[in-house]
Amino acid sequence: MSTPPLQNGAVAERSTGYWVRTLLILLLLTEQSALGFSLIAPALPKVAAEFQTTQVVWVMTAFTLAGAVASPIIGKLADTYGKKRMLVITAAIGSIGALISATATVFPLMVVGRFLSGAAFACMALGYTLIRDVFPERLRALSISIANTGVGAVGVGSMLVAGVLIDHLGVRSVFWFAFAFCGLGAILTALLVPETPVRAHSRIDWTGAVLLAVSMFIVMLGLSKGKEWGLGDAKTLGCVGVALVGFAIWVWWERRTPEPLIQLDLIAEPTLRYTLIGGGLAYGSTTLLATLMPMLLQAPESTGYGFGLTATQMAGWLLPGQLAIVASGFIVGATAVWLGFRRHLIIGALLLALSAVLLSTVPTVPAVAIAIWVVFGFGCMIYAAVPNLALTALPETQRAVGANFVGVAQTLCGTLISTIGFTVLANYVVAAEGYGVVYSEAGFRGAFLVAAGFAFVGGLIAFAVPKVRAARSDDPDSQTADSPSAV
Repeated sequence: MSTPPLQNGAVAERSTGYWVRTLLILLLLTEQSALGFSLIAPALPKVAAEFQTTQVVWVMTAFTLAGAVASPIIGKLADTYGKKRMLVITAAIGSIGALISATATVFPLMVVGRFLSGAAFACMALGYTLIRDVFPERLRALSISIANTGVGAVGVGSMLVAGVLIDHLGVRSVFWFAFAFCGLGAILTALLVPETPVRAHSRIDWTGAVLLAVSMFIVMLGLSKGKEWGLGDAKTLGCVGVALVGFAIWVWWERRTPEPLIQLDLIAEPTLRYTLIGGGLAYGSTTLLATLMPMLLQAPESTGYGFGLTATQMAGWLLPGQLAIVASGFIVGATAVWLGFRRHLIIGALLLALSAVLLSTVPTVPAVAIAIWVVFGFGCMIYAAVPNLALTALPETQRAVGANFVGVAQTLCGTLISTIGFTVLANYVVAAEGYGVVYSEAGFRGAFLVAAGFAFVGGLIAFAVPKVRAARSDDPDSQTADSPSAV
């Protein structure tokens, strides 16, 4: 029997143990977007070999495309019909997608499964906005931080799990693991997690949803194909141009419809605006770095810089950095009172820039590479800082859709920055055999510097996030951008 929505005062009646259990269940779903990258990325070479394709990048692109298209729609539905309900439905769709990928007999079917799995991208924002609605104030900041950086085997061991599965059970085992992980989360959430009483009683702006979804699909298609076509190619520029027209029409519609999909005036609020831009650029750099680092470690030793690691060995090398990512979430929650989320974003972005600059030296000493990845891990405190900052700028009836909009912006930034980084890298191909490509040291240096530049700019923009924000008449909880009580 499912847990009913909490009523006023019900929060105080629950024990700490109850909320810990609830958080652990929600972690099964809030980690779906992270698993979609860290669990699957090590499998790409073997996927390419099994399906004999040179288009294996679509295994990741389909996932991010679906996340960008589905997240704002799911967020609006969650604000209207309940965040728990949409968490369960979204997780069920993601689980079905993983099942399709695990049993696919042709590559297009594999991509279809990954596209459906991308719906689970929305689970992170749904999870931490549900926490904001139902968790007691004393546990909110830490719980949201943990939900955004992971804990235990989920945050630390995903690459290790992927390595063991791939090396011992074959490439399809990672998709079966994703199926079970997502399905279990859906079942436990349906049975044991409380529903939020917060509702936004409004109609769904389907016209706005279609305009936004189509525009995002087109721009991400152009960006994801930018490496193949070239950023200056007419097809790439055409996609971007059509998408910009679509976005313009969408903005025009949203400003005129009485109940829009997204209240665009929310983005005009300085806290959300600068968090969106600065956090998006920093997040985009992590996407590029997290893709480049495994490639660097698995490159053959004959390159002069690669280490020739297997998937399992690579997971072991990256483990200290993964632990640092988890620790960064606890650090954000524990220091929120005296340091503040704005400073967490600034510090995290600058640490990411530092780690990228150090990686641009293309280190050949194992201990140095591992230590740099630890710096990267602590820089990932932005994962916890950004949602906490965003929630201070959103009224409670707009939190799910607003938080998902932030997630979409991060996805777009990640795709754009990764495309730029890989366009640089593609200019330094020294060998290509089948689906495998070997790059020169200069290529990695240039790509890492792209990540460093965007992270640094993101950190500078984060300084513009207001230290104090005025209270909103429709959100009496609001405090300051540096205050954990705002979340």
